Amino acid sequence: MINRWLAKRGTLPAKRRAELEAEGLELLEERLKGEVTYLHYAALGQRPQSGTTSTIAALVLTPRRLVVHGTQGIYLDAKPGPVTASVPEPGVLELAYEASDVYPSRSGSVAIRLETPRANDIRARLQAWTETSKS
Repeated sequence: MINRWLAKRGTLPAKRRAELEAEGLELLEERLKGEVTYLHYAALGQRPQSGTTSTIAALVLTPRRLVVHGTQGIYLDAKPGPVTASVPEPGVLELAYEASDVYPSRSGSVAIRLETPRANDIRARLQAWTETSKS
């Protein structure tokens, strides 16, 4: 039982996977180790918080949205535009956004750093996706 639980960490739940596959997966990366940094982050009446938490996550791109689903309650579901992608060091993809640009009831800044040997390819794909979606 523990082995099954560990094997699922950093993957998409079946229901979410089916939903995203129906939209047309353009990119799927799973079991990416990383960390999420919050700066003055507040949601639904919480006091602003800052800090970093580790995660193992799945990153998905469809024609309509970018989804990051990870351990520790990490979840991002964004349309093209508010999330910027960069590669601050080899093998590290960083996704950064202002929380209010993605979720109007939240505030603060969020940076998700994911380890992947495909960081440069994914960054380029995300930039192309954002530009194509603006057209």
